[in-house]
Amino acid sequence: MRELRAFVAVAEELSFVGAAKRLNVAQPALSRTISMLEAKLGVQLLDRTTRSTHVTLAGKVFLAEAQYTLAQMKRAIQLTQEAEIGLTGELRVGYMDFAIHGPMVPLLAEFKRTHPLVKVSLKRHRSDAQSTDLNANRIDIGFAVRHRFQGNVEVRPFTQEPLVAVLSRHHRLAGQERVSLSDLAEEPFIMGDREGWELYLPTVEAFCATAGFVPRIALEAQDGATIFSLVAAGLGVTVYPSCVRNAELPGLLIKEFVEASPIVETFVLTRQAGYSLVTGKMVAYLQHLLSVR
Repeated sequence: MRELRAFVAVAEELSFVGAAKRLNVAQPALSRTISMLEAKLGVQLLDRTTRSTHVTLAGKVFLAEAQYTLAQMKRAIQLTQEAEIGLTGELRVGYMDFAIHGPMVPLLAEFKRTHPLVKVSLKRHRSDAQSTDLNANRIDIGFAVRHRFQGNVEVRPFTQEPLVAVLSRHHRLAGQERVSLSDLAEEPFIMGDREGWELYLPTVEAFCATAGFVPRIALEAQDGATIFSLVAAGLGVTVYPSCVRNAELPGLLIKEFVEASPIVETFVLTRQAGYSLVTGKMVAYLQHLLSVR
């Protein structure tokens, strides 16, 4: 690297005197460094006389590569130093459906604003699998609904949202300010599939049982966006936490229930210890956010 810096300085200055001043070295030492470099390469990089210095054709090729190498080394040093203080790196985030429509996205957007060099990788996964992924170091932070949390997982309450009815704009109940749960007893329901939404579906089923019916599930989907599109098309109704308001899908109506609605809680999950500096900065930001709510 010392030889590269010496050659680039001479080639850019076209002067051994100017390059020696730039590098703060003695001119004879600089000349020896260039001679040693040319000997190693087996090519002449510079044409030099007592009056002038010129870069040879081979030297121009080497100059471009040397400049690139020095720039890459400077970048490597910068990124390494930034990683040491948590300004760069990767944040691996596990999330479930409610998180993507809730405050998780604005939270990550603000984190990216203050940590633009951090790569954020999102992995959609059911809530109980996120605990496993944390302990296996496959994710750094998770957004999940309540489940049997595994050991070594730090759990922080994140949101509390009531269930609401989601209808098409052309639904027969569209004109009502609120809907009664019993009004949906004969409606076809569009819900998440049993495998992916196993932790949530019992909440809806228990709620419907208070009105004396079992929801008739006509369609299943893997994600909320698909469910909302099917509802907007008039193929059925769904029951979802109130974060659905953030979806802003044309053709949807969100109605509160007349009855007292169950509250769906979401949580932020992290390992109890041993996480990276980047994760630590996100945890600190979350702690601040949750403390001022």
